Amino acid sequence: MEFKRTSIAADKFILASDHYAAMPYDCSSISDNGTGIVPAGTIIPANDSTAIGVLLSDVKKTENPNGTIVIHGFIEANKLPTAPEADAKTALSMIKFI
Repeated sequence: MEFKRTSIAADKFILASDHYAAMPYDCSSISDNGTGIVPAGTIIPANDSTAIGVLLSDVKKTENPNGTIVIHGFIEANKLPTAPEADAKTALSMIKFI
């Protein structure tokens, strides 16, 4: 088996605390805005009332579309690529944005 090393931009550490709950999520249907990378802090699946979590790390869709979303915890809102909408904050009731 041959291993290939690739690098992407350094992840932003979006968590404000090391106490959180997360779950796996298939990001293949999430928009990457033509970059091939869904950035850490993206609200999944959309920044609205359908939100279920926040992407923990960058996901390079061409290599592996599987990511991890935070469903409970404290997140630094200023480190997200897009500020959470009011509907998303309501839907993400177990996440506190600080």
